[in-house]
Amino acid sequence: MCRTEVHIIITNKLLMKFQKFIRRLFLAVLAIIVAIVVAGLGFWLIDGRSPQAFIVSKSLNQSTMETYEQQRGDQTDKSHVEIPDRIEFPRKVTEYEVGKMQVFECPAEDDAKPIVLYIHGGAYFHNFSLLHWRAMSEWAKWTGCGIVTPNYPLLYRYTVADAFPLLMQLYRQLQQRFPARRIILMGDSAGGGFSLALAQEIVKADSLDLPSSLILISPWVDVTGGDDTLQEYDTFLNAEVLRHVGADWAGELDPLNPMVSPLHGDMQGLPPTHLYTGTWEVFYTDILKTYDKMKAAGVTVTLHVGEKLGHVYPLWPCPEGSKARKEIAGIIE
Repeated sequence: MCRTEVHIIITNKLLMKFQKFIRRLFLAVLAIIVAIVVAGLGFWLIDGRSPQAFIVSKSLNQSTMETYEQQRGDQTDKSHVEIPDRIEFPRKVTEYEVGKMQVFECPAEDDAKPIVLYIHGGAYFHNFSLLHWRAMSEWAKWTGCGIVTPNYPLLYRYTVADAFPLLMQLYRQLQQRFPARRIILMGDSAGGGFSLALAQEIVKADSLDLPSSLILISPWVDVTGGDDTLQEYDTFLNAEVLRHVGADWAGELDPLNPMVSPLHGDMQGLPPTHLYTGTWEVFYTDILKTYDKMKAAGVTVTLHVGEKLGHVYPLWPCPEGSKARKEIAGIIE
């Protein structure tokens, strides 16, 4: 046997061994993937949530009275923020000011698309989060809608008395540019409560037309409320802390004033409303009261409930959150 033939035989044997190794590696990886999928489905069936939702719920940082006391002295200027580099809107975002309040606007795809006025949450203390920007950019991409979102004045430099007139001014300006039937008012958490309070005020203003609809994600509708019996399930919100923060936001107003706690306001005349809530958030009971009060007032209202899910779950990076955001996109469309 010549040297060339020996070399070919050795090469073929090495190739066969390599192919066997690749096959075994592929089967091992496939087995691991199948095991992960089966385990995930099993967890979902047993727990009622996706593994991702479980992880998100456990990774949230709950505020304490100690952190609250530290925050109360925070006089940080929050009047200017920037969109994170990793966030891409489908159309160019412009910035402008309404009474020195920073406003971001992504234009609608065309003149037939809705304009979403989005008021972000954060207990009236925290500014936009990455989850807010991601959700707004997704809705702008999926639906072609315009997004207008204000960086409204926050604690502890300001209170609702400073922020509310600016939001009313922004809405007036939007109505001068767009027919009210194209405007959707949306917000989450504190921004959801703010959105409802704003809508109640718009109803009372003879010079303003109502937005076409409200979409409220885990709205904070009563700053004196929160269900303490649900506290053991809520890994994010601390009802005791929020009552203090709510009183701070109210400033010189009574915390039960509808401008701060719209649950106690008049629901008559509100536009069609979608309410989102998780059963494992301390706001759940107050949101159910809001739903009942809206129904009694003749409002067309739809309640979307996430079983065993927490505060603002539609913004979460998990299958349940993604499903809710796509559902909200359908409502926007």
